[in-house]
Amino acid sequence: MTVHEINNYFGDMDLYLMDQILKGNIPRSGKVLDIGCGNGRNGIYFLQNGFEYHGWDKDKSSIRLLAYLAKGTDHKEAAFKHTDFLTENVQERADLIICSRVLHFADSRETFFRMWEKLVSLLKKKGILYVSMDSTVDTTLGKELQSGQTEFPDSKLRFALTLDIFKEMKKGFEEIEPLITIAHHNQRAQSFLLLKKN
Repeated sequence: MTVHEINNYFGDMDLYLMDQILKGNIPRSGKVLDIGCGNGRNGIYFLQNGFEYHGWDKDKSSIRLLAYLAKGTDHKEAAFKHTDFLTENVQERADLIICSRVLHFADSRETFFRMWEKLVSLLKKKGILYVSMDSTVDTTLGKELQSGQTEFPDSKLRFALTLDIFKEMKKGFEEIEPLITIAHHNQRAQSFLLLKKN
């Protein structure tokens, strides 16, 4: 495949998510729920490969753009919703949930775990959960504040993953791969999780 063909196939998805697809750690079919989907950066591959793809986002313009892009994929099982996922109550659970750069918008530890519990409730038993979020795991970047948020060198406040929080998140899950954390030019750090629900 050429670089152009690879780009068209995967879109602009998270490299770690692409890595997990190539390793066979992501289901080959089923219902995908992309929470905080934006304009579908992580969704193109799933739209083009026969998945039942659902994209949710709080930004209405992003949802409109994603719905427009999806029309070019001949995808018949796609649904897009302008919503806050915390307010959703659905009966059918997902085989795969993608939650990329959403959880760090929590304004407290309590809010974070409310978001986490909602994610878990939307996932099928044996389902896969992919998460990326800002982190202070294995780094000295960031100063934790009393609220539970972290102030990073880029001057932004975000809720950051810590080892203690990760231990809580893993309850009821199996790690498919060990937690990975990378630093971005001494400005912030990001962790990637891939978990399977027991």
